Amino acid sequence: MAYLKILRPKQWVKNLLLFVPLVFAAPSLEWLVANLPRVVIAFVSFSLLASAVYVFNDIHDLERDKLHPVKRKRPLPSGQVSVVGAIVLGLLSAVGSLLLGLRLGPTFLAVLALYALNNLLYSLVLKNWQLLDIFSIAFGFVLRVFAGAQAIDVPVSTYLFLTVFFLALFLAIGKRRYEVLLLGDEGSNHRSSLRHYSVYYLDQIMNISATLTLVVYTLYTLEGSHPMLVLTVPVVVFGLFRYYHITHNLQKGEPSDDLLSDPFILASAALYGLLVLSTFLLRRL
Repeated sequence: MAYLKILRPKQWVKNLLLFVPLVFAAPSLEWLVANLPRVVIAFVSFSLLASAVYVFNDIHDLERDKLHPVKRKRPLPSGQVSVVGAIVLGLLSAVGSLLLGLRLGPTFLAVLALYALNNLLYSLVLKNWQLLDIFSIAFGFVLRVFAGAQAIDVPVSTYLFLTVFFLALFLAIGKRRYEVLLLGDEGSNHRSSLRHYSVYYLDQIMNISATLTLVVYTLYTLEGSHPMLVLTVPVVVFGLFRYYHITHNLQKGEPSDDLLSDPFILASAALYGLLVLSTFLLRRL
């Protein structure tokens, strides 16, 4: 169980973004079904690579994580998994990701490599630099969408890329806000960038990111090939407001935990999926 936990399977939910191009570019249900296996392979490949990066990051931050009030409970800092075991598991995950990526062509492999490079730079350098840390996280989300498009060789709207980028910034800023409140004056001992963030500053850029997310997504629904998607805008607004409530009134902000446990967020995601499916079906009537 500890070896599975160190792979962070809960974080794989982020890689569902690889399915976005498949859904929004599908000209027919038959086309979607035919291309679904390639995106599934891409999803597993990205998930294995993400796990390998998480293992590397845990090894790199081992001593620091032992002092963290939450991270010290992870398998490696708590001693449930040895460093050697973690290295072997990380290498196996990376090799598995590469073998699957080879099946999807050189362009997908290039995106996979860029994703790995971005994550390694984040783990080693960027996570300690103000703003560069959250921009690196957002770039990783955009790469997921781009990889999903490359897996099935379809273009992706610029509006969609920007929506994902600004939404990822919004979530990353919320997480940083939570860390600043959780760690207080000790924050800089765990992550150097936290000494340059204040709650007020994070609130302001969080508001900006939420606004940009909503504006660009609304433009996408109006200008894209799925005009009925405008019906999803109120659901997106509710989801943004709910996460803002979680970070400001419930003193939380870890997206991989809170987004998967909050009943309002889950209900919003389910309703959004139903509306997208409905617009997809209505378009073909």
